[in-house]
Amino acid sequence: MALMPGLQLNIGQQLKLTPQLQQSIKILQYSALEVQQVIKTTLESNYMLETDDMEFDEEIEEDFKDDVDENVDLNNELDIENDQSLSEEIELDMSWNEVFSDHTSSSSGSASSDEFTSAENYTAAHTSLYDHLQWQAEIAFNPGYESVVASYIIDEINDEGFLIEPLTSILENIQNNESEITGISELTLEDIEAVLTVIQQFEPTGVAARNLQETLILQLNAQKQTPFVVTAKQLISENFEWLSFHDHKRIKKFYGLNDHELTTLLKLIQTLNPRPGREYADTEAEVVIPDLRLKRDVKNGWLVELNADAFPRLSVNSTYVDLVNKMSKSEDSKKMKEQLLEAKGLIKSVHSRGETLLRVGAFIIKRQKEFFEKGEEAMQPMVLREVADELDLHESTISRATNQKYIQTPRGTFELKYFFSTGIGQYGSADQSSTAIKAHIKNLIDNEDPKKPLSDNKLMALLEEKEINVARRTIAKYREALNIPSSSERKKLNKYKF
Repeated sequence: MALMPGLQLNIGQQLKLTPQLQQSIKILQYSALEVQQVIKTTLESNYMLETDDMEFDEEIEEDFKDDVDENVDLNNELDIENDQSLSEEIELDMSWNEVFSDHTSSSSGSASSDEFTSAENYTAAHTSLYDHLQWQAEIAFNPGYESVVASYIIDEINDEGFLIEPLTSILENIQNNESEITGISELTLEDIEAVLTVIQQFEPTGVAARNLQETLILQLNAQKQTPFVVTAKQLISENFEWLSFHDHKRIKKFYGLNDHELTTLLKLIQTLNPRPGREYADTEAEVVIPDLRLKRDVKNGWLVELNADAFPRLSVNSTYVDLVNKMSKSEDSKKMKEQLLEAKGLIKSVHSRGETLLRVGAFIIKRQKEFFEKGEEAMQPMVLREVADELDLHESTISRATNQKYIQTPRGTFELKYFFSTGIGQYGSADQSSTAIKAHIKNLIDNEDPKKPLSDNKLMALLEEKEINVARRTIAKYREALNIPSSSERKKLNKYKF
C-alpha cells in the first residue's frame, strides 16, 4: 500500500496564559526587592511609566475604592471579592490617569518617589542554596512523585544546609497537599528516605543532613576511603561525644593511635564543614523589606495593611498619552501604544500583588491571632490548602504569596510562610501546631535543672499537663530538629561546662 501525503484536522482545547496573567504571576512570586528592581528597570526603558504623588480623580477612586480599602478589621468577617482583573487583557480605553495606589489606609500619608529606595542600595542577586538545590533536583529527578518529594524536602533545608523537618512530617504534608498526583497515596517513609539519599549527594557536600554527625559523615563518604577517613567516620558515628568533650586520651586508647596519628585524625575532621550551606549565604547583611504591617488598634483590634514605603506610586504619563491620541497610525504611534500597555500592565500587576498579599495576610493574622497575643506556644496548625479554600485561590497562588514576603509585627518581622505548620494528631484534644510543640519543648528544656535534664518521657508528661498529648518519639524528633541533645548528653555537657 502506497503512502501518500495528506492533511488532518484535529480539534482540541488548550489552556494558555495571557501575557498580563503571566506577568502578574511573576510579580506575585517576586520579593519586595525584586519588585523594586523590576520597577526601576521599567522606569529606565519605558517613558510612559512614571512615579508621582498624583491623587485619584473621582472616576478612578470609585473604580478602585474596594481594592485599596483601608485596614482589614479582623474582628469582622472578611468580605473581599475575587479580583478577576488578572485573567483579563488590558484594554486601551481605560482611564489614562490611572495610578497605582499605595493600598494603605492612610489618606494623607502617601509615599513619594523620593522615598523609593533603589534595589541597587541593597545586596546584589546571588544564587541561594535553595535555588542551587532545586536546579540539581530538576536534573536528578524526572517529573513525577519523586520530583514532588524532592521539592518538599528542599523546602525544609535551612540556610546552613540541614534538614530541619522530620521525614514523617514531610510525608504527611505531601499526602495532605498533593493527593491528586499519581503515586502519592502509596508513598511510604522509605520512598522519602530514598529521595533524601539522592539529595544528600548534591553539592555542597554534606547538605540535607539531619544533624551535625550526619553532615560530617556525608563529607567523609565523598573522600577517598583511607584508614584515617574510615577511623574518623567510626569516631563520629559511634563516639561523637568524645570529640565534643576533647577526650583525646580515650580516643587514642580506643582506636590504638599514637600522638602523631591522633593529630592527623583531628586535622582531617577539622577540614570538614559543619555548616555546608554557609557557602551559598549572602555575605552582606540581608535587608528585609516588609510587604505588610501589623498594628494593634484599641478599638478595632489587630489591623493589617500594606507597607506604603515599600514601593513608589506608579502612574501613566498623561502628556505622552495625549500625544498618542493625536498621532496618526504610524510605527512611532504603535511603539508608544506598546509601551503604554507595558506600563499599565505593570501597574495592574503590582496592584494585584498588593491586593493578594493583603487578603492572605489578613487571613493569616485572623487565624494566628493567639500567636500575636501569647507567642510561639500558641501557634495554630495551618496548611496552604486551608487558606486557598477560604480565599478561593489556588494553592500555588498562596505559596507564591507567602514565599519571601514579610510582615512587620510587634513581635518582630516574619516571613509569611513561617505561620504555616502541620497539625499533630492527638488523643483527647484538638490538633497542635508542630511549631507550638517545638516552642513548648524548647521552653521546658531552657528552664530545666542543669544537673537533672528532662528526659523525653518526662517532657511528654509535662506536655500532657498542658493538654498536649504527643508520642515520645515525636518529642525526640522535634528535640533533634531543634538541635538539642538528649538528656544524657546534656548532662555530660553541663558537667563539662562546670
